[in-house]
Amino acid sequence: MEPLRSTRVTWVMAAVLGTAAIVLDTPSLYLAAFSLVLFSAALAIRFRRRMHRIVASARITRSADSRVVPQGGSAAITTEFSCSPVPGILLRVRDVLPPAAQTYPANATAIVASDGSAVLHYNLIPLVPGSVEIEGTVVTVADPFYSASLVMASAPFRGLELTVHPHPAYERLSETKDFTAREKDTPVIFRGSGIRAIREYLHGDDLRFIDWKMTAKHDRMFVREYAAAENLPPLIVLDLPDRSFPVPDDRMAHLVSSVTGEALTALRNCGSVSLFLISGVNVVDVLLNETGIHRVTTLIRRSAHPQVRLHHAYRWKNRAGMRGFIRKIGSAASRRDEEDHSLFLARIAQIYKKSLASPDVPLFPSQVKHLLHSLQLEEIILYSFFEGDLSHVRELAFQAKVKGIRLRPRTVGRQEAADLSAVRRMQGMDTLEVVP
Repeated sequence: MEPLRSTRVTWVMAAVLGTAAIVLDTPSLYLAAFSLVLFSAALAIRFRRRMHRIVASARITRSADSRVVPQGGSAAITTEFSCSPVPGILLRVRDVLPPAAQTYPANATAIVASDGSAVLHYNLIPLVPGSVEIEGTVVTVADPFYSASLVMASAPFRGLELTVHPHPAYERLSETKDFTAREKDTPVIFRGSGIRAIREYLHGDDLRFIDWKMTAKHDRMFVREYAAAENLPPLIVLDLPDRSFPVPDDRMAHLVSSVTGEALTALRNCGSVSLFLISGVNVVDVLLNETGIHRVTTLIRRSAHPQVRLHHAYRWKNRAGMRGFIRKIGSAASRRDEEDHSLFLARIAQIYKKSLASPDVPLFPSQVKHLLHSLQLEEIILYSFFEGDLSHVRELAFQAKVKGIRLRPRTVGRQEAADLSAVRRMQGMDTLEVVP
């Protein structure tokens, strides 16, 4: 229990009166100092009784929009608090977070209304895979003289266990004995049920889509290409900023408003919309072939905020670019003369060859490839602040260029001239549009 300023003033006055009574030997001053001490003690006893009455009547109910979340993803938590109201008491409630988890907003609290009820909303971001559980509730009680915080971690106040799935940054490629090909254990973001075409097997295709009848008939491997359930123009990609970099609230609100307006326009003109929310190379959420405005706005409201980036690209170069560099320098990579330039190129080529020989490949290019392969698109609209490392933007532009899809980058508000020129120099990117 912590005394507030008014109580400290009372104690100071009692100490001053007591000192004066001792010095002056005046009984009336003794009586005044003793009365102030009794008054403070009575207020403390009354505050404790009120606090225990509130805690004894407290009830907690929690719910989440999803009990299974990926590592680094977010779950929208709603905590409903109720207790017997006490006049003259201010109550605040907040949840006790599990270890290795963050919330957005960072310190989410709710003020209890005069009827004793409060609703707390926040996004829980678990950073470690496994099972996580909210460990209780902290209730802060305050009146004009005292305040106290009580952690309620018993069974009635704990609960809402979430299952967190690991989110790897790389996928593992392993050699198979039968076909001398490499099988990818990658999640397919979206695939329709209809077969669009049958073609010969290419290196890196998913073995689950092999057409065994055509393979047995022609004695070589064929795979089925699945068509998307419906054409979904355009694909709206929202690149969310890293939480470690401060972003003004007005700029973030402007970005979210622009994406929401773009999605509603696509719904009105095309009848459906697809949203792909990323934060660097981290996939936050995907919503495809959505025709309902409620789910679109709910997804944007729930996930469109700065994210905790578990994985970073750090100017990562895609595998096609590394192979092109090795072919471009040609014999310079194998020469060992004394020229610094040749030695530098040889060293870079060695690093690229070592990276290409690694059985671990980044997961983000596979996710983008499967997404674009599943949809018949003419246009991708990318919203981003284009700050920091842009390796994920380059990968998206490269994949769109390979598929022959137009990529329209957009940003909001004022932007540094250097950042704008860096985006405009990327291959496969149209002129950067700035939404005023």
